[in-house]
Amino acid sequence: MKLMHAASLAALMITASACSSLRPWPSEPEAQAFAQAAPPVNRFANIELAAPDESVPAYADPALDPLRAPTLSRFTSEEEFLDWLKAVRRAAKQRGVYSRRDMPVPTMAAPPEAAMSLPPAMAMADAVASEPEIVVTGSSIPADPANPEITNNQKAGVDEGGIVKQIGNFLVVLQDGRLFVTDILPGGEPGLKLTDRADVYRSSAEDTWYDEMLVSGRTILVTGYSYDENASEFTVLTLGDDGKVTRQATFYISSDDYYSGSNYASRMIDGKLVIHTPIYTSGQVWWDAFDPPEIREWRKEGPDGEREHMRGRPLFRAEDIWMPVQRVLEPVIHTVTVCDISGVTDASAPACTATAIAGSEDHEFLVTKDSFWLWMNPAWSERSSETELTANACQPRLSHPQVHEITPSVLVKLPINGAQPSVLSVRGEPQNQFSMDMDAGTFRAVVDWNTAACGQIYGDPAKLTFFDTPLSALSATLTDAPGGSYMPLPSPGTSDYEARFTESHLVYGARDGWGSWVPEEGDEAREDGRAIIVPLANPAWPFTLSVPHGVIRAERAGPYMALTGYRDAKGLSVSLIDLRKDAPDVASTLVLENRFESENRSHSFNSRIGADGKGLIGLPTVTRSEESERWWWWSESSDLSYLATDADGKLSKAGDLIAARRDPEAENPTGYQCEVSCVDWYGNARPIFTGGRVLALVNSELIEGVLENGTVMEVRRIDLTAPRD
Repeated sequence: MKLMHAASLAALMITASACSSLRPWPSEPEAQAFAQAAPPVNRFANIELAAPDESVPAYADPALDPLRAPTLSRFTSEEEFLDWLKAVRRAAKQRGVYSRRDMPVPTMAAPPEAAMSLPPAMAMADAVASEPEIVVTGSSIPADPANPEITNNQKAGVDEGGIVKQIGNFLVVLQDGRLFVTDILPGGEPGLKLTDRADVYRSSAEDTWYDEMLVSGRTILVTGYSYDENASEFTVLTLGDDGKVTRQATFYISSDDYYSGSNYASRMIDGKLVIHTPIYTSGQVWWDAFDPPEIREWRKEGPDGEREHMRGRPLFRAEDIWMPVQRVLEPVIHTVTVCDISGVTDASAPACTATAIAGSEDHEFLVTKDSFWLWMNPAWSERSSETELTANACQPRLSHPQVHEITPSVLVKLPINGAQPSVLSVRGEPQNQFSMDMDAGTFRAVVDWNTAACGQIYGDPAKLTFFDTPLSALSATLTDAPGGSYMPLPSPGTSDYEARFTESHLVYGARDGWGSWVPEEGDEAREDGRAIIVPLANPAWPFTLSVPHGVIRAERAGPYMALTGYRDAKGLSVSLIDLRKDAPDVASTLVLENRFESENRSHSFNSRIGADGKGLIGLPTVTRSEESERWWWWSESSDLSYLATDADGKLSKAGDLIAARRDPEAENPTGYQCEVSCVDWYGNARPIFTGGRVLALVNSELIEGVLENGTVMEVRRIDLTAPRD
């Protein structure tokens, strides 16, 4: 079963897949230089640490200082890295924190030396999916004319993995491990014509889930997770001028399942694949060898389905890892891997580079065109201590906690081009990547503001702070003093909230908890929600507005911020906040009666709104409230609902494009059968605006509508599963 980490922010989680110790390969100039130089000093050989001070948490214990490097430096050798890892493990055990290696392994002995070349078990890391959430804001971003933006990404120039992309006049849909290609200008005229249906998988026996697609020019890259290979699978394909797909290559990177209920794991920047590959060292079991993730080509199956397993090329060496600047007990090797997929074939995996830094497990990240921004917070094991709290230590306080009371965190900039990282000591915790932004030489975030002694009390309203810093404040050295500036913000009034940045504002709104459930019939109407608008140029003067519903979604829509949520069981409420005014306000609210939002990913929201504020908004809905909980395994059909807005932000209902409904137990009338990857973990409904046209992907259908007299009316549709002409 596919691993589900629905509440986590997602990224690609990498583990090792080989057990023999890695040495620098001789073709590298750097490796030759090492061979000629004197052996490097091992700073952690036989290191003895002072007894821990358990009256303070680990992140504040000076006894751990010998295991970190506040000024960035790399490990000098594989031996030094392994000795450091052992020293960290000993320090953790002194504080009662045990890795999996320390657990007894019944009837399991270390393998004989002769077995070291066999296909291995995990050697260094047993990764679990993290929660990187890179989802779109609804912003309008210029794109390559060959690949128009039809889902709106969070940052300009950073394409996110998705289920539908555009290449020229073709729409490419990823579903059921297949690519469905539709010409939207057949014969040069508007229309919908299926030109190809190509399997990404090679056999119906594949145990692989194909989740995300990226495009660059006419190149398509599909990301999947193979349980047969225990690796992330990347398939490179090309779309011809005739709309036919040709497979170029398949390669693997050893990994654990990267799936997240809300994250897109892969990115494309300037035609290069960019992935986050953290390695969780606490999962190391009985081996003491350094085995980084590897990249390798696909090898064909044998006559009985057997596979040829080969050692691949390692992504990095121990000498490439930057030491932690924090005090850590359960270190994670955070890695940014960049692969040039141009010209890749089955006989040649792409050239990849990796930048790796050791740090804490608790993290959020943001990807911009030139950098990977990593905000690392001390994990639970590094926060706990033996100090007893007084009875009123964690009681709600009227004042905003001071900066010195907040647990120290670290902001790390990892350049995409592999240049040296830079760091800054920071305070507070962003809840996800949407709580962070980098623009015009400034890094900003809205962070939860909880004291070091007491985390947020369950159910209490969130305490928030606005953080910003010029990029010049980051350097190669971490200081104890917090960098940047901190400005208290109004509480959203609840413990949960949705936040989004624009170029000029931060907007966040309160919701009634983790889920997005519709009130039951007969329940009292929910209280008005709260939306806070923070001008980035003057964050000390935020605006607090009342909206007649909770806030389960916040998305940019042209000059507006669109908020969705529920007040009662009548239907979904949508409000627009007009950000053009000196004093932003709620321009309008519309209730979509008997319509309930059915997908939670931000790619399922889209808008086409001009500079004058006029345009359309589209989002998936259903008519039964019990189907609206936006669960990640939802594979049934949604409809697409449209709302129109005028120049003043007044919303009006603009119709629906209705999906066909079939009995899931009945045989498909087209004879179509799904063979691989048959659950739509990433949803299956997307509103698409391209070339002035209104299109909707709803499950296996593409529907086109036209706006007439204020209402979107269907003009044509195709079933992607129907036999081709």
